[in-house]
Amino acid sequence: MKSKNYFGLCGSFLVISGALSPLIHIPVIGNWNYLDLHTGLATVVLIIAAIGVFASLSGRSGLLKFLGWAELVLVLLTLSAVYFKVNDSFSFIPLKSLTRVAVGLVHYKWLGWALLALGSVVMIASGSSGKKKI
Repeated sequence: MKSKNYFGLCGSFLVISGALSPLIHIPVIGNWNYLDLHTGLATVVLIIAAIGVFASLSGRSGLLKFLGWAELVLVLLTLSAVYFKVNDSFSFIPLKSLTRVAVGLVHYKWLGWALLALGSVVMIASGSSGKKKI
């Protein structure tokens, strides 16, 4: 019988809480979480985290490690996409100094990004430690 992996369960819940916490702040609009950034990617990340809950409770460490890597790749892909989108959104302004000011108005909320990354690293680490050595 496979044992439950509560460390991986914590990692999955960290990813879920990171996806629901604010990731960027836009001055007039307010805070945006993962669902506000991109609904499709957010749905995939939350489904992977839900499968991670199942994998940790059923003791499937290989699946949990794979899901952790998938989460980490998606989080890094989303972070780079947000960075490039913010820097590209104000490229229509002819003066470079005004462009830098407009880009500076968008603030990253690093706690949400850290929760996403930490949760995926915890899922990877718990999936790696689940293998028993003979």
